[in-house]
Amino acid sequence: MKVLSKNRLVEFLDKLSGSFQVIAPIFRRGELVFDNFDPDRSSLEFKGLTHYSPKEYLFPESETLFTFEITGMGESEAVAIQEHLSNIEILIWGVRPCDLNAIKVLDAFFLSEPADPYYQARRARTQFFVLNCNEPGINCFCRSLNAGPFAHDGFALGFTDLGDEFLVEVGSKVGKELLEEQNQLFNEPADTQKEIGRLIEEKCKNQFDNFLAIEKLKAKLPFPQVLNSPIWEEQIKKCKVCGTCSFVCPTCHCFNIEDLKKTKRVVQRMRYWDSCQLSGFTQMAGHNSRPSQTERWRHKVYDKFFYLPSKFNGLLGCVGCGRCIDYCQAGINMFEVLMRIVDEQ
Repeated sequence: MKVLSKNRLVEFLDKLSGSFQVIAPIFRRGELVFDNFDPDRSSLEFKGLTHYSPKEYLFPESETLFTFEITGMGESEAVAIQEHLSNIEILIWGVRPCDLNAIKVLDAFFLSEPADPYYQARRARTQFFVLNCNEPGINCFCRSLNAGPFAHDGFALGFTDLGDEFLVEVGSKVGKELLEEQNQLFNEPADTQKEIGRLIEEKCKNQFDNFLAIEKLKAKLPFPQVLNSPIWEEQIKKCKVCGTCSFVCPTCHCFNIEDLKKTKRVVQRMRYWDSCQLSGFTQMAGHNSRPSQTERWRHKVYDKFFYLPSKFNGLLGCVGCGRCIDYCQAGINMFEVLMRIVDEQ
């Protein structure tokens, strides 16, 4: 472990920006978001959860996969295909433990064989600097899912806010190398500082008001009384069918693909975020496999807590970040819905 003074963090990130596109939590137009770090213009934020997770830097909201271009004329006419794989080295500072755990879900989905080459290229070039939480948000329930409030793996460097300094933990070979390159900015931690870091973690764990009995939830889902529960119908009476819960979710990975004609001779294949909550998501020629909003809403819960764990060795599709509650336009509280399922008779 090392200690970094808070007033030297900007200097540290600025030095790293020579090798990486540095991303950090910054207020933009009144919202806390991940954005490009600029030492002269960016004011780093150490509290709160960003509107969107860093998912968009691995799985962008929209991206061009490849371009088809017709070249030549007549007998020499051919189709040239250009694949658009990212080669940008990215470093994201301030990733919360819940969002770091969400990346495990994205990895399981996109890197399972056959691996998605676009996600794979970005993932290989992205380093995560986690910022542990000093206190939970009002709608957080990450502790119930073992997704926070502290991270102990999966990062290059881990930061714990001690007040005037950060306690910095090395989590990978790359993290160690980056720290050693700027070793003059860091100090050795005193035993008291290590103890303060441990006490912050324990205090934060004990501040959670929301606790979900996850094993009871998973045990209830296979039963018909839950599958046919009136809970689902109750939610869709409130749901605005906007897809916001999916778009702010750090683990949701549904997408659509379209070929867009740019010119008479150029076509681009685009991928963009989609949501299982939207009626067109499962629409096929003459048939929709989930024709009702009740089925779509129920699927959202089953996918995160039953289908994904069944496919990926128990890996949950939810990290308890609470964004789906924070930003739901209908005021639906997912935690309360899950608690009702646990209590379903």
